[in-house]
Amino acid sequence: MKLTTILVVAISAASCSLAQTSTASAPAANPVVRHIAGLDTVRRNASGTLKVHDGSLEFKGSTADNKVPVSAIEDIFTGTETTQKNTKKDKAVKVAAMAAPYESGRALTILMRTKVDILTVSYHDSDGGLHGAIFALPIGQAESLRAQLIQAGAHASAEKEAKQ
Repeated sequence: MKLTTILVVAISAASCSLAQTSTASAPAANPVVRHIAGLDTVRRNASGTLKVHDGSLEFKGSTADNKVPVSAIEDIFTGTETTQKNTKKDKAVKVAAMAAPYESGRALTILMRTKVDILTVSYHDSDGGLHGAIFALPIGQAESLRAQLIQAGAHASAEKEAKQ
């Protein structure tokens, strides 16, 4: 009886969490993004905003900021990735997954997965060194940011269509 109660509570908490976060993805003015790697002054997995402003790609986080001049951008790549959500709302699901017996909690972690857009920017620093910065954006945001960068004057190779 306890196992059934735990699983029902965990699944209902997960479905409520998914219902709250699965709104239509309308492009936001300054979406909250996650810096995966590549910017020297910003720690990995830092959250912040990413925008094209005054001839540069600006990342503003809570503790650090960084600007990459658009003229220094060599190429821009976009893609989509499936990742594990890491929000406070999902804490109840994580606890329920750990408490579920016989490794049945692994099925609950499937509910905690989400898709994100990945934006990778390769650029040259002032000394000519080649660098890359990787960002995770809300789904549907990477292409519009790529278009903004190209419009601002960034170099970019043609996007190749993925064959399915």
